[in-house]
Amino acid sequence: MHRVATTITRARRQGARLISYIGLAIAGSALLVNPLTLRWRRGLDAVNYSDVVWSYIFWAIVLGAVGYGLSRKIRKGKSWADGASLLYVLGAGIIMLDRLLLVYIGLTLWKHDPEVNYVQRAGAVRNLKIADRPEDLIVINAWGHHDTEFPEQKPEGELRGLMLGDSVTMGYGVTYAETFSARLEERLAESDEKHSSHNMINTGVHGYSTYQELVILERSLKFDPDFIVIGFCMNDVTEPFISDKDFGGTGLDYHGVTQTQSSLVGWLVNDTGFGRLTQRWAQRGKQIEREKRHEIYNVVEMSRVARDDPKYKEAWDVVLEYMGQIYKVAEREDVPVVLAVFPFVHQLHDETARAPNRILAEHAAEFGVEVVDMTVPFRDAIYPDMAAVQKMVDAGATSEEIVEAHKERIFEFFFDADHFTGKGNAIVAEHLHGWLVDRGFVSG
Repeated sequence: MHRVATTITRARRQGARLISYIGLAIAGSALLVNPLTLRWRRGLDAVNYSDVVWSYIFWAIVLGAVGYGLSRKIRKGKSWADGASLLYVLGAGIIMLDRLLLVYIGLTLWKHDPEVNYVQRAGAVRNLKIADRPEDLIVINAWGHHDTEFPEQKPEGELRGLMLGDSVTMGYGVTYAETFSARLEERLAESDEKHSSHNMINTGVHGYSTYQELVILERSLKFDPDFIVIGFCMNDVTEPFISDKDFGGTGLDYHGVTQTQSSLVGWLVNDTGFGRLTQRWAQRGKQIEREKRHEIYNVVEMSRVARDDPKYKEAWDVVLEYMGQIYKVAEREDVPVVLAVFPFVHQLHDETARAPNRILAEHAAEFGVEVVDMTVPFRDAIYPDMAAVQKMVDAGATSEEIVEAHKERIFEFFFDADHFTGKGNAIVAEHLHGWLVDRGFVSG
């Protein structure tokens, strides 16, 4: 009997030692996966992975401590600890492998949201490598906005504007300081004597359309805005029918967020290493489908046809239905609203491609909403000599050839076909400032 007890005691000591070694190894792995090694491996891209590295370190320390504590319980002969040790090894292995996958794959700028599919990840920091500016950063505040931090309650004397929109409003390819929201704040600080401070709240998110902006508006009324700007880009009409499965889209797009109504499934698929790995595989299969839908719902083609064109009628009906609901919410809350129409590059020199501008203006007029169309201001900035452009048109030049001939000038104001550079955002800010002055919101 004594020998049996001795054997059991020895086995427990060995088991406790093994568990303590496993815990020590897990905790020690944080020496290999940390901000310093991340910087060495990723260089300037390290900032894009810092959140998942800190998550790895957190779990390594926690699970290492759990292993040490469990080993002590095993040594003391706690019967439950023997079974728990197996669960610990299995669970710790799965969790750390998952965190390690995230360190390799990373998280997107967006997280799952069951109501609007995705939102920007609060506190996320990413660099602007996409714009060949890896040293510059996008910083998402605690509200999930590409904006600076601000309190929910509006300070006395502050003018607050709420900016709704997609990636053009958000500021794709630029820092927050270069967005038209920030530039409008600066312009108001220089000239407006009616208010002690100004806060242009930038709620824009990549890929959003009007059905998502309606939800964001309702969520943002708590900030007590004095006016609302709806930034509308032409792909707001086509994007839902490419990406959103409720409109026949793929349910998975370049945001890398799988569309689902379940918060748990959304978290598992989008915020875990195993989920991100699965998404990588799924993305490959969806890419062909997405490209096919891009061919069907083509922005350039859409910009030249009427609202009742069979191919785009449903898309326009959906977009304008939700736009009308946004207008009604603004009216209900007695908050003035203005529609800012953002052009694609091809619309600047081609008046036949401005059908969406007319559709939007006519629809806004039905609700008594004013429109600030940025097409002509950008055209005048990029093509100061429209007579020369017209000569190219008369000579049979294609839209692509006209863009190519003026690309240096275009790239001063446009990052790509529809996103603005800092200089382009300054044009938007100046015209919004003019609207505010004209309506008596601010002093000139």
